[in-house]
Amino acid sequence: MKTLLVDGDNLFKIGFHGVKDFFVEGEHIGGVFHFLNTIRRQLDENEFDKVIVFWDGKNNSQSRRELYPDYKLNRRNDMTEAKLESYYFQKSRVKQYLEECFVRQIEVNGNESDDLIAYYCSLATDEEKVVFSSDRDLLQIISENTSIYSPIKKISYNYGDKIKFGDVHIPHQNVLVVKVFLGDKSDNIFGIDRLGEKTFVKLFPEIVDNVLTVSDICTKTDKLISENRKETVLQNIKNGKTKKGQIGDEFFRINQKIVDLRNPIITDEAKEFVTLYYSETLDPEGRDNKNLIRLMMEDGFFKYLPKDDDAFVHFMKPFTKLTRKEKRKYKQSNN
Repeated sequence: MKTLLVDGDNLFKIGFHGVKDFFVEGEHIGGVFHFLNTIRRQLDENEFDKVIVFWDGKNNSQSRRELYPDYKLNRRNDMTEAKLESYYFQKSRVKQYLEECFVRQIEVNGNESDDLIAYYCSLATDEEKVVFSSDRDLLQIISENTSIYSPIKKISYNYGDKIKFGDVHIPHQNVLVVKVFLGDKSDNIFGIDRLGEKTFVKLFPEIVDNVLTVSDICTKTDKLISENRKETVLQNIKNGKTKKGQIGDEFFRINQKIVDLRNPIITDEAKEFVTLYYSETLDPEGRDNKNLIRLMMEDGFFKYLPKDDDAFVHFMKPFTKLTRKEKRKYKQSNN
């Protein structure tokens, strides 16, 4: 079983902000077209048996903010009211298309898509999974049967690969350790004061070749201090000092808790939904190509398809293959 797991908000933002010149009767459809065409191409180029799109739920940052009040407070929305309206309309439209195409979708209030994806991967150990996302947080969950494909870099990260951080490459198993100590500017998570990538590797060169834990780094820090090393940053590590002040051991506990996707922050309701979509088959009732044609005609899709009689058939062929697989599974499970 080969499964495609899509970080929905990540992919939709790429298309909405990147495909700026797709308009039909004055309405932007770049987000919708790019999303569906990207999934179509993935299905065309790979033999996926199942596709699941994970969406951020409402108030998805709340659980982490309870642990770390500054979490993602640096995020700004500079879109105009009209652009914001288009954003939410296109996003809801994408969800309608996916339902007709037999693409599963998971969205649970109070949960981030990263955590949902990570939890799914921990369940579906019998599936070969490709996670489609440019979010580097997800590099933590690479395993022997889980790879990450970045649509921005157009690179696939597989088990055993090294990940580029600044000027160095580290084992993917060390991504978590680096994020705990260095923080994450994109999520407004503070790291150890004066500790950057170059200094981290200089003090702990073994991070480049060996799989390490947070405890390993703390133990090595104590050893370096006992050897009379005078670098201020070593004391900062020992004391858990960030730009916001000295936190002590709480720094390591909180940072690991909010960045560790191997132990995702996920509600019981979300666990039930993810488990359901892992184990259950899709009921084909109500899903139909006629609905797809109607949606595509309403959105002016055909303007951007090749000008021939088979354009719709060609565009839908990869989705049709997926539909047949899902219908077959449903029929087998109900016999």
